[in-house]
Amino acid sequence: MEQPDSEWWRSWFGRGYLALYDEYLAERTPVEIDQLEALLTLRPPQRILDLPCGQGRHAIELARRGYDVTGADLSPYLLEVAEERRRARGVRVRWLSADMRRPIAGETFDVVLNLFTSLGYFADETDDRKVVRAASAMLASGGRFVLELINGERVMAHFQEREWFTVGQAAVVERRSLDRSAQRMVVERTVTTPHETEVNFHALRLYDGRGIDAMLRAAGFGRVELYGDWSGEPLTPESLRVLAVATMPP
Repeated sequence: MEQPDSEWWRSWFGRGYLALYDEYLAERTPVEIDQLEALLTLRPPQRILDLPCGQGRHAIELARRGYDVTGADLSPYLLEVAEERRRARGVRVRWLSADMRRPIAGETFDVVLNLFTSLGYFADETDDRKVVRAASAMLASGGRFVLELINGERVMAHFQEREWFTVGQAAVVERRSLDRSAQRMVVERTVTTPHETEVNFHALRLYDGRGIDAMLRAAGFGRVELYGDWSGEPLTPESLRVLAVATMPP
């Protein structure tokens, strides 16, 4: 299978990404924030960094509920969309153009969020670890980092070379290859809408609970809690996702 460019993510998270996922994600965002508040017992006006923030769906909903929110992303297009939506909702969010592999100088937060499998895209695994270390560097004492990823253990145990599904009016076909030794999956995705067909490639490094726990502890987190979903159910090999809540020492 053709290999994606090492920085494929720079172009993928743009108009095509929103055209495919935007409506679907908008519907689930309030529920996800409800579950986040319940799981972490969050209360405004805590300082929250959404990293990366994409089109701002979590950041804007959190701001609507009274939190002090900063959203950071590398995509100029998604940051523009986020600002348009912030204005439409009449809430306050600070947007920053930032690389999540580097701490934002002089900034401290109570909570840092990395949601919807936003880690694992970099060609070098060291870059993933930089993201986690950057999050720890920006957290106050006792602050928490929330990392939500697809469960790599389940993906590898039930690996499918080909899958077909729909998102709204789009039909999506994925062809996949898996390097088990590197725990890295490459996907050729064909998206067909009533107007066009688009083919793109992306890659994802897969993490299981044990690997996530080790990475977080190596970054200086004192306590790491692993869940299988937002309801707080325990993580199992069959969980669809891994939800990690890592706390900095007091």
